[in-house]
Amino acid sequence: MKQDRITIYRAAAIRDAQGTSARPGAVAVKHGRVIASGPTDSMPKRLTKNAQFIDRPNDLILPALVNAHAHLDLTPIGPVPYGGEFTAWIREVIKLRPADPKAIIDAVRQGLVLSRGAGVGHLADIAGSTASVMGRRQAPREAVIPGVSYLECFGLSANQASTIARVQRALEDLPFETRIENHDRGAVLGLGPHAPYSTGLDVYKTANRLSHERIYRLTTHLAETQEELRFVRDADGPFAELLKELGKWDDGIKPTQMHPVQWLEPVLKHARWVLAHCNYVEDEHIDILQKTGTSVVYCPIASEYFGHVDHRYRDMLDAGVNVCLGTDSILCQPADEAQPMGILPQMRRLYRRDQTEPSTLLKMATTHGMLALEFSETDATLQKRAPAVFASVKIDPEDRLDPLVQALLNEHPVVPIDATRVSQVEA
Repeated sequence: MKQDRITIYRAAAIRDAQGTSARPGAVAVKHGRVIASGPTDSMPKRLTKNAQFIDRPNDLILPALVNAHAHLDLTPIGPVPYGGEFTAWIREVIKLRPADPKAIIDAVRQGLVLSRGAGVGHLADIAGSTASVMGRRQAPREAVIPGVSYLECFGLSANQASTIARVQRALEDLPFETRIENHDRGAVLGLGPHAPYSTGLDVYKTANRLSHERIYRLTTHLAETQEELRFVRDADGPFAELLKELGKWDDGIKPTQMHPVQWLEPVLKHARWVLAHCNYVEDEHIDILQKTGTSVVYCPIASEYFGHVDHRYRDMLDAGVNVCLGTDSILCQPADEAQPMGILPQMRRLYRRDQTEPSTLLKMATTHGMLALEFSETDATLQKRAPAVFASVKIDPEDRLDPLVQALLNEHPVVPIDATRVSQVEA
C-alpha cells in the first residue's frame, strides 16, 4: 500500500465518547491517524476517490479502550480462586509471582499481547520491578501498548529511607520520557507507592517531589479493603500480623485514627494522583478526591472477586471525580472469560449489574482513562488526528437497539484493529 493512500473502514456503526456517532459509519485513516469519521455517506469524495475500503458490515467500531490499572507480571499465573481472606491471598501471590527477570519480562509481554488482542489501546501497568519496566520498553511490535509503567515502591517506618534511596537509584537506570510521540513508542515512567499498609508517608512525599522534578505519573492502591482502613486507623489487624510475619514491622508504625484518604490528603493536594479501587469511601472522602483533582480507577470484576459491594463510582462521577476503568490482575478475572485483560468485560459487568448509562461507560473506558494517565483525551476517540487503533465488536445491524447497548449485552469478543502502520493491509 502506498504511504499516502487513504483507508476507509465502513462499519454498521461507529461511536466514541466525544460526540462521534453514526449508523452506518465510516472512519478514514491516513499515515496511521484518523483523518475523518462520520456517516458512511458523508465521506468527502476527495477522500473516497482512490481510497482502499475495508468493510465491517456487522461491527460497531469504537476507539481502542484504556486499561488504567493492570498487573502484567502476574499474567502467566492465570485466574486464582479467592478464599475469602485478603492477607492470605497476598501470601499466595507472593509465592506465585515471577521473580526471575527473564520470567518477568515474558510475563509482561504475555499480558501486553492479551491486552492488545482485547482491544486495549493504552494501558497503565503496576511494574513490580525494573524488569517489568524494561520488558515493556523493549517489547516487540505485536506487544506494544502505549501508556504508563508505574515502578512500585514498598517501605514502612524505619524502612522508608532505604526504599527512597533504592527507588532513586533505579530511576537513574531506567529510560525516562514524559510523553509518547508515536503510538508505537511504548510506555512512560511513573511511580507507584504500593498502599498505606506497605508504604510510609515519606515515600509518598518523595514520589511527589520526584514527580514535580521530572513529571513522573503517580498512582497507589487506596481504601481497597476494610482491613486497610483498620490498619491505618488502629495499626493492628491482619495487615499488622502480615507485616510481622514478613519481618517488616517496627514500633514506628503508629495508629493515625484517620481514613486512608484523609491520611493521604496532604500528598494528594500537591500532585496529580491516580487511586486504584477506593472501595470504601464516604462523602467527605469523595469531596477530598474532587477538590484535589484526583482520579480513581475502578476495577469492577476484581472488586466483586474480593467481595466488595456498592462501590460509589457513580457518586464520584456526580461529584466531578474522574473515574476510569481497569482490570487489576488476571488473577481476579473469571476462568471462563475469553478476554480477561479486556475492558469491554468491565463495561458489560457495570451495564448489566447497575444499568449504568452506556455513554458514561464509554467515557470511563476511553477519555477518562486518558485524563487519569495524563495523555491527550483525543487519542482515545475517533476524532481527527487520533491514532488509528480501534476496538471492533459484532452487532446486529438490523436490530433497532442502540449499537453500543448491543455490544454491552452480547458476548462477542473485541476484534482489535491497528492501522497505525500504513503498510498494513487488512483482509
